Amino acid sequence: MLRACSIHIKNVFRLRQLLSSQLVCKDKERADPEWQKPSKHLLTHRGSPPTMISDVMIDLPDRFAVMRKQESTIYRAEDYLSQATQMHQQQHRPSPSSDDSNSSTPGVNEVWREKICEWSYQVVDHFDFNREIVSISLSYLDRFLSTRPVNKKIFQLAAMTTLYLAIKLNEQGTLKMSSLIELSRGYFMVEHIAAMEEAILRALSWYVHPPTSLAFVRHLLMLIPSGSCSGIVKHELLELARFLTELAVCDYYFVTRKPSSIALAAVLNAMDGMSSSRLPEDVRQRFVESVRFVAGLDCDNAEVEECQVRLRDMYFQGGYYQNHQESPKEHDGVTYDEDFQRSSPVCVGDVHQGQPINHPQSSQYFNSH
Repeated sequence: MLRACSIHIKNVFRLRQLLSSQLVCKDKERADPEWQKPSKHLLTHRGSPPTMISDVMIDLPDRFAVMRKQESTIYRAEDYLSQATQMHQQQHRPSPSSDDSNSSTPGVNEVWREKICEWSYQVVDHFDFNREIVSISLSYLDRFLSTRPVNKKIFQLAAMTTLYLAIKLNEQGTLKMSSLIELSRGYFMVEHIAAMEEAILRALSWYVHPPTSLAFVRHLLMLIPSGSCSGIVKHELLELARFLTELAVCDYYFVTRKPSSIALAAVLNAMDGMSSSRLPEDVRQRFVESVRFVAGLDCDNAEVEECQVRLRDMYFQGGYYQNHQESPKEHDGVTYDEDFQRSSPVCVGDVHQGQPINHPQSSQYFNSH
């Protein structure tokens, strides 16, 4: 127990040092309330670059550049469930010890990752934390799993630890380790989480501020020209794009896709669901041009288009869209409804809304098999 506490204290001290010295492009919405608001100073003209007046907007191209570099390098996750990767990991897996009955049990697959993701959303909802925490936690988990093979028990422990770590680093209100242990019905102890926390931080080389899809969404929506649409429309675009990024977090398909591609796909899908009376075509075109000029992103990129299709299919097949009218509009060969956006729930957790975190529900993810 003393060693576990010592490890925990050392990690906290190391993180504080890192946070005070590491120069990364973090999402500023909590530190600066103005960062959340659409800019009032972006004047965009067809065929010409945007005129940016405010300091935030002047800084925006640099923010995009840093975030895009990060997502392609230090925060990139591998396809750790691919056959080639699994074969490589099996060849380098140490021989299981006689007292570890789970060592040869494959525990990481798409279904288990999805269940862990859903459980994580339930935890953050239960404690009233920001739902973006789950995206950060899964970034830790996916990158950690890209570095080594694990069995089911270690996978569960790693998932719990990354959630705890993401909350500790990004929320003012902290989650006590004892509360997390209670959620696992005592399946893990303090020393387990403390040791796993140290292993994860070392595997991640202490890179703990990933550029999330939602962070890209917030930046992208700032490129909508001021006064071109109502504040209500901008808010609805943000909420549907947020919802779509939360759907993407739980789908392993998006692990190897860039957060910027997921974010742009989510925003474009949200825009496609808007009628032309609410979001005029010229506004969309000016947005596309600003995305290319300011963000350095291409709306016609193959990965962006693939993400659009995947997110759209998940949205409809998941039953989130319930007011499909008989005469949907058509856009670029794809049919949408005029009220596509307005029927969307705010977040993916609405499926489980009203279900408290309790021991029986938690134990289905943290128990022996």
